[in-house]
Amino acid sequence: MRADHLAHTLVVTPDNRHQVRQVLRLYLSYRVLLSLIFTLFLFTDMEPSFLGSSYPGLYIVTVLIYLALSLASFALCRTDLITADIEYVFAILVDSIAITLMMHASGGTSSGLGMLLGISIALAGIGMTGRIAMLSAAIATLAILAEAYLSLLAGTRSQPAYTQVAMLGLSYFALALLAHELSNRATESEKLAHRQGIDIANLTELNEYIIQQMQTGIIVLDHQQHVRLLNDAAWSLLGAPDSTVGHPLRQVSSALQQEFDKWQTTPSSRAHNLHAILEGEDLQAHFTNVGNPEQPGTLIYLQDASEASAAAQQIKLASLGRLVASIAHEIRNPLGAISHASQLLEESEELQGVDKRMTEIISNNTVRLNQVIENILALSRRTPPQRIPVLLKPWLDEQQTELINSHKLAQRQLLLNLSPADTTLNIDRKQLSQVIHSLVENAIKHFDQSRDKLELIWSAGILQESGQGFMEITDNGPGISKDAVDKIFDPFFTTRNNGTGLGLYIAKELCEMNNIRLTYLPSPMGGSCFRLKFRDSIPREQAS
Repeated sequence: MRADHLAHTLVVTPDNRHQVRQVLRLYLSYRVLLSLIFTLFLFTDMEPSFLGSSYPGLYIVTVLIYLALSLASFALCRTDLITADIEYVFAILVDSIAITLMMHASGGTSSGLGMLLGISIALAGIGMTGRIAMLSAAIATLAILAEAYLSLLAGTRSQPAYTQVAMLGLSYFALALLAHELSNRATESEKLAHRQGIDIANLTELNEYIIQQMQTGIIVLDHQQHVRLLNDAAWSLLGAPDSTVGHPLRQVSSALQQEFDKWQTTPSSRAHNLHAILEGEDLQAHFTNVGNPEQPGTLIYLQDASEASAAAQQIKLASLGRLVASIAHEIRNPLGAISHASQLLEESEELQGVDKRMTEIISNNTVRLNQVIENILALSRRTPPQRIPVLLKPWLDEQQTELINSHKLAQRQLLLNLSPADTTLNIDRKQLSQVIHSLVENAIKHFDQSRDKLELIWSAGILQESGQGFMEITDNGPGISKDAVDKIFDPFFTTRNNGTGLGLYIAKELCEMNNIRLTYLPSPMGGSCFRLKFRDSIPREQAS
């Protein structure tokens, strides 16, 4: 072992100062207990016969002084007025002198009291620096060596006990080295554990920060299906539920719980589509087991499926545009010829009865087919939106007048509500107008009763809970059946024999282009409600 390592000085820092003081108090407590035991032996019959056998008076005085000094050292340690190094040196010096005198009064090294001094050195070596630990061993060795020499001079022993003294001295140095080395190792291990604890804490905090900043929703469940982690993205995608970490998944989202139950039944299925809330985004959930195989947890990834759907729709539209471009001329020219021939036949005076009805059917269907082609062409030729801030009140009034005039409605049949009155939204006026006209026309076409009974309520403003702009078209019509709700925005889907199935689809695509979510909501009083929710948040001061 290198000398520079033995001379290593333990640096007392605020982190280990308390530990050094604890070891010192333990050592001083041992000294008080040891001195009390010797004092107890003085006043009872339990005292071993060899104690004080050579010099009884010296033994009694030494025991009493040792008790007094031990108590004084322990009391002084509680005040922290003196540094630990000085207290250690003073204590080991007192121990060396007192135990050596008691050993001399009890027959020398053969009494075995020298081992008590070894215990003191071992305890002191735990808290002392390397140099002081070696100094304490040297002081104790010199003390017992002096005792052996004085015993030989006084004639109490016929032969010197230098061999026993040497063995004790070596044991003192060995105990000091061992205690100090173990103390250093324990200190280094504690420092390493502390550093690793800090690193783990930092890494945990970094992981939590990364998870919270992720756009993908992350949910971690334990084996009892309780939520242990839920990042901000997942909380937002699930509709900001009140129940979060620590609650059962069923309380957080019943829709996600249903998909989780399905996944447990068929773990091979990876992606699960769901709607966490009625007006929420289309979500896609992925499940995987994590942790202990015996009691596995579950990691859930939540993603907004609207982006993937939008990309798929763009591919679909691109293919549709190429298809329309290739067949437009092939269809429109013969379609125009058929329409023109139908008109000529209708003007003929010789057509009667069934023949005239057939020409009407041809004319109506050519108009319908031409409308389909026009809609598809308009969809494939869309221009990017030019959104600008628009004060809604005058624009809505203008649109209301235009809708009433174009669809021949009474003023009472289209009511307009705006709150707050100064709402301003970033919109493309032309494209949003096309969406509103399409929704109003859809409501009119699907109203089966007398047209005079149709009532439309057009609401607009800002949602207080999210600070987002919205518009709603609500009617008092028959509503949409549950079987058709998921299909109404699909291209070419219609519930009318003479419908094209492109009106709502085009409205949906225009909304997506303008960062608007178009959803259908069944009206609680009957009828239908189409809501446009603008994904761009409104400044808080305007929303208030």
